[in-house]
Amino acid sequence: MQRLLLALALICSSVISVAAETPVVSQPKTLPSSAGNDESKLWLARMQEALNSSNFQISYIHMQLDQIRAFRYQHGLIDGEQVAFLEHLNGPLKSSARVGNKVIYLEQDTKPYSVTSDRIPGIMPGAFAGGLLELDGHYRFVLGGRNRIAGHSAQLIRIVAADQYRYQYRVWMDAETAIPLRIDLLDTDNNLLEQLLVIEHHRFNDASPLLHELRAQQWPAVVTAPESPQTHPWRFGWLPSGFEVRHYDQHLLIGLNEPVEYLAVSDGLNDFSVYIGRVGQVQLPTNISSGNGLSLASARHGEFEVVAVGRMPVESLQNVAENLYPATQ
Repeated sequence: MQRLLLALALICSSVISVAAETPVVSQPKTLPSSAGNDESKLWLARMQEALNSSNFQISYIHMQLDQIRAFRYQHGLIDGEQVAFLEHLNGPLKSSARVGNKVIYLEQDTKPYSVTSDRIPGIMPGAFAGGLLELDGHYRFVLGGRNRIAGHSAQLIRIVAADQYRYQYRVWMDAETAIPLRIDLLDTDNNLLEQLLVIEHHRFNDASPLLHELRAQQWPAVVTAPESPQTHPWRFGWLPSGFEVRHYDQHLLIGLNEPVEYLAVSDGLNDFSVYIGRVGQVQLPTNISSGNGLSLASARHGEFEVVAVGRMPVESLQNVAENLYPATQ
């Protein structure tokens, strides 16, 4: 399990801060009311509709600390079915296609494979295209000002966390189409952790010829994952409000062949992962936080070790790791 910690720690930036003490849980802060709350929800509803129903193309860059990646994303609606294509513009050929609820991964020197999903991961938070307004109890939506992005007038909406246990977003959407043109992920002190910035945006009356070709293509059958158990043998003594387990399984870590139990935990917008395995021999820091928002926390419970990792405040992950128990206790 300590090798798991080392492997996960490598994901974090080299600019890290290490803490040895368990953080103390404090009370959630109270957010003031906003007169623009209803209008901000209307904008977010427009964004959701645009992401699901519009024919558009965006070229954008994704920035984290000193890492910058460039992408092109196309989306269209063909006979009522969503079709999309995401291209990595730099480095080895790598792309992803989506036809309905199937996502196909296309990589250089690798055979294409398909999985069941209604979103291509990594573009933007999935909640932006559905479910975001249902999180009203855990986030507040605040109307901001306007700016000019990629040559378009853009409306700012702040997605403010209702407590200090999760990160928050700022999203600027095209004033005409409601397509997101800039998305900032911020920590609890409003420091910028990562940014998606559109540099070119086009809207079309019909889906592009490429998307029509993708829909007509015969793709590999979906890779079926083992069915996830309906229950899991663990109990969280503490979770931020609104978070719940969305997936549980047991598997061997790729490359390490060590058995772990895995739980995916989410509030619908922010999420983190929990790994549970046997205690190793090497003592590592209790928690690590990186400058791009990725944090890791660990705790020992008898012969088991818990590792929580995700783009969440390290204090939240530490409290999760410290307060996970067998369901029988």
